[in-house]
Amino acid sequence: MSFGAIPKNTRNVVLGVGPLAAALGFYQVAMTVFLPLEGLPITDLGILLTTLGITTVAFSIPFAILSDRYGRKDIILGGSILGALVFLTPGLTANFLILEISVVLGGAAQAMYATMNAYLADTTSTDVRAETFSLSFMTFTIASGFGMSLPIVFPLLRTDLLTAHRITFIILGLFSLLTTFSIYRWAKKSRPESVRKGLLPRKSLGVILKFSGANLLIGLGAGLIIPLIPTWFLLRFNLTDVFSGPLIAASSIIMGLTAVGAPRVARRMGLVRGIVTTQALSTVFLLAIPFCSTPSLAGGFYVVRAVLMNMSSPLGDTFLMSIVAEDERAIASSFNVVLWNLPNAASTVVGSSMLATPRLRSIPFYLCAILYMISITLFYAIFRNTQAPKPEELEIT
Repeated sequence: MSFGAIPKNTRNVVLGVGPLAAALGFYQVAMTVFLPLEGLPITDLGILLTTLGITTVAFSIPFAILSDRYGRKDIILGGSILGALVFLTPGLTANFLILEISVVLGGAAQAMYATMNAYLADTTSTDVRAETFSLSFMTFTIASGFGMSLPIVFPLLRTDLLTAHRITFIILGLFSLLTTFSIYRWAKKSRPESVRKGLLPRKSLGVILKFSGANLLIGLGAGLIIPLIPTWFLLRFNLTDVFSGPLIAASSIIMGLTAVGAPRVARRMGLVRGIVTTQALSTVFLLAIPFCSTPSLAGGFYVVRAVLMNMSSPLGDTFLMSIVAEDERAIASSFNVVLWNLPNAASTVVGSSMLATPRLRSIPFYLCAILYMISITLFYAIFRNTQAPKPEELEIT
């Protein structure tokens, strides 16, 4: 795969997201282990994750409307600044109220950053859009994988585990500001040629609701266990993020590398068939995890599950951005965020409550798998005959 055809400024913006992604990767893994080790109840951890999801939902539509009307750059820039503040917070305090405020800001940051897909679509032509989204996915997942892997070095440091976490939160929070500089330096002022009126996307509302509605069930199922995988390893095998961090990092890095082949999967199977096939295979490995008697076996299944489930992500972004109207791309992306995060946030509380009860710790996996299969079936039924981007638009030279 060659990324040379991607416009230089767009390519630099995509690559410049790396520092922010690295900080986010560490944040996602470390928070679910660090806070319980600090003494925060698992149910309070669930509340924080739910708050993050709900505030992301609450801010998504307003920022999408602003993006479609006034442009993408300033909103993405603001999201990167807020993100840095959020990553710094756990390194400075374990106070629940302050952490709750920080995840509210984190929800706003995620909602602002969600307009990045619209920016990438605006600044690329259809013949390089698949490459652009693949590079974006690769950069984000590999960089976040680097951040997730950092706990593996903590036992080598001359400090205790909690102090190592705090210092890393602060360093990565400051490091993520490099993304702010990159966006400020390279991102172009981008907005649709025609500005839509009204709050709802009139031209593409039907297809947006169908796409996001199928994704809703994925979000609902994932929220039950996926954000809590490090917590599950802690409770099941008494392993901290010194184990689960590198594990999730490995899955993230492999996901990034396998994104190279995602357009080829689409050319051979078609976008819709490629998406549903990888997701269905992923669900099989998800179901196997709670039956594993060793952490290494469970970890191996988790890596395969994550790679398969996320292999189709850049193709899904390409598919959605190509079938909606140009002036409704940000709102389409945000609708997708809303209808994924709202059930995801709600089910995380349920999942954390189940993990807190030993006899229920396998149930989130089963419920997640059921919801995945329903979603996959609906997605295929709805989109199997939908006109997708032409094969040459997915061709990589």
